[in-house]
Amino acid sequence: MVITPHSSAQVPAEVLAQMLGERFYEAPERQARLEWLFREGDPYTEVLFHAPEAHTLQAPYSRFVVDLNRQRDEGGNNGVIKLTDFEERPLYPAGFTLSEPEREERLRRYWDSFHAEIERVLGTHEVRLLVNGHSMQPTGPAIGPDAGKPRPGICLMAGTDAEGRPLSASPSLPQKLALEVLGLARKHFSALLRGQPAEAIALGEPWASDPLSQRYSDPARAKPVWGFGLEFNRALYLRYEDGQEYPNDPMIRALNGAFREFLAEVTERLA
Repeated sequence: MVITPHSSAQVPAEVLAQMLGERFYEAPERQARLEWLFREGDPYTEVLFHAPEAHTLQAPYSRFVVDLNRQRDEGGNNGVIKLTDFEERPLYPAGFTLSEPEREERLRRYWDSFHAEIERVLGTHEVRLLVNGHSMQPTGPAIGPDAGKPRPGICLMAGTDAEGRPLSASPSLPQKLALEVLGLARKHFSALLRGQPAEAIALGEPWASDPLSQRYSDPARAKPVWGFGLEFNRALYLRYEDGQEYPNDPMIRALNGAFREFLAEVTERLA
């Protein structure tokens, strides 16, 4: 199963109205906000991680509506419902607060329904692997664990350190398998990354764990499934001109081709 929890830039009207206030009625303001949220999300990951041979699930709404890759009750600046973007710029007018009933309603509508679909697929199909696909900024943003630091080309997140050693009692991949998956990632992506702004393919850098993968690999579940998160550095597939980002379509195609070959070999090893 391949999931892209941050691929959408869509925002329900009631949430967009909360974000914009009276500006909600101005088409340029609505469009500008949606474009901002698209850039702050994981743009084009639904294409980068396209895998028709797998069960796929893309987020229907922006991560700034609810973050589907967070625990349902997770608070803080980078929690399940965010009030700022990753550079700490406010998403809502000054003085905005989200009441507990409003918070619960938003989670029920958007977080619960998405995770119910994951549960349905895992419960009705023989899923052997869950891959959670993301993209990351070239350098760590203000609220990241690595603010201002350059990031690798690809980050593999399996609940381990860089040597594959588990960081909890239940990593989403055991050490031996995490290192094997890292080796396969290097096999399939290294040639594409050679000469790019970020060439390294790292395990656990800048993030060691992927919350969604951790959730569904938990051995306490009735049917746990091995899983990992995969992050592509945006500098690999976006080009920058006059302060704007544009998709590098040939690179997106190439990364997706390498991903599908990588996915097929990882799945084969798990058979």
